[in-house]
Amino acid sequence: KLCKVRYYTNTLIYNVQHGRFCQLGDPKGDGTGGTSIYGLIDSILTSQQQQTQSFQKQQQPIDVSKSTKRFLTSSHHHRYITSNECNQKGLVVATLLNHVPNTISSQFLITIDGDGDNKALNGLISSSTKEEEEQEQTFASLGKVVEDPNGILEQINNMYCDASGRPYVDVRIIRALILHDPYEDPADLNEVLKHRGVHLAPPLPSEEEGEGAPWVSMASPEWTKPEEEVVLARMDAHAVLEDDDGDDNGKKEEEREEEYKKKEDKSRAVVLEMLGDLPSADIKAPENVLFICKLNPITDDEDLQLLFSRFDPNARAEIIRDPDTGDSLQYAFVEFTTQRQCNEAYFKMNNVMVDDRRIKVDFSQSVAKEWNKFTMQRRRGQRQQQQHGGHGGGGGQRRDGGHGGGGEGVE
Repeated sequence: KLCKVRYYTNTLIYNVQHGRFCQLGDPKGDGTGGTSIYGLIDSILTSQQQQTQSFQKQQQPIDVSKSTKRFLTSSHHHRYITSNECNQKGLVVATLLNHVPNTISSQFLITIDGDGDNKALNGLISSSTKEEEEQEQTFASLGKVVEDPNGILEQINNMYCDASGRPYVDVRIIRALILHDPYEDPADLNEVLKHRGVHLAPPLPSEEEGEGAPWVSMASPEWTKPEEEVVLARMDAHAVLEDDDGDDNGKKEEEREEEYKKKEDKSRAVVLEMLGDLPSADIKAPENVLFICKLNPITDDEDLQLLFSRFDPNARAEIIRDPDTGDSLQYAFVEFTTQRQCNEAYFKMNNVMVDDRRIKVDFSQSVAKEWNKFTMQRRRGQRQQQQHGGHGGGGGQRRDGGHGGGGEGVE
């Protein structure tokens, strides 16, 4: 009946015990909430009565903790699982609130591992008191997971959790749907459906019984999380579960490693931007520049430029040299007019013999030119601010002209 009123829509899985079970069914998300269908009906009717008596138009919040019908007794027509069932994977069982007897409500457990000692529910001990000795807990059976083609239980078992067992990503029940409901509705259930915005489909005519399925919903609440939820939101795992194909979260190890490296590079770029070593974390290397290495020391700029001019007559080659001796460092950069010309040169000039050396060609990853442009623009801006800040007109012009010429020479 709680499924029928969409009580579990987008509620959290708030406790994961690896190798044993996950706990869910509490709209508050911390294990202290939840109610039976009778407590929910009683709380809504009580709220409506208080609203009528106080002549308030605004709907009053629902507080199930004050309802005397919040919990079901532990002996309320339940079938308790046997000791042989305790180590089975996929069991759905009712749970007590803090192990207190007669506190069965909406909370429940799903075993996520089994087949072994201290697995699933096997060997769980209830909290003891001074008068009583420790004893194994008993669990009321609610059902069993019969299909899990995407391995969701295994994924939940492998999730990273904090010390309290809550996953670092918010895994939620998207919706609990009813396939068959042979039980009669309790009195005043329609008030709960109305209060929660659930609209059932009209009965369909049946040849035998003259009625259809009375639990099919036409409209349901669309909230992203229950209004009763009190815990802080964490990362959303909905996209991860959607993309899963049952094999390593749907991603190959190489793809996961590549994605990790991209995030790491982005983080480093942000740090360099903060330190002033990059003009922008999003800056990219030019796509029309090739990196050439393993050059012969006797190869000069004109020779290299002549070789690559077959792809672009305006290609510019620059061999990097030692700033003190002027000797070639045996690597260079070649800039083309278009990216297409750059790509063609890459495919045709790699491993070509130049002055008895087999050169290596790759796409440039350097942002030095972009950085130089940025620093020069910043220097020009600083000079202009100095000029407008009170320097003499003639002196300012002379200084700007002198530096400007030098700057153009460097560029």
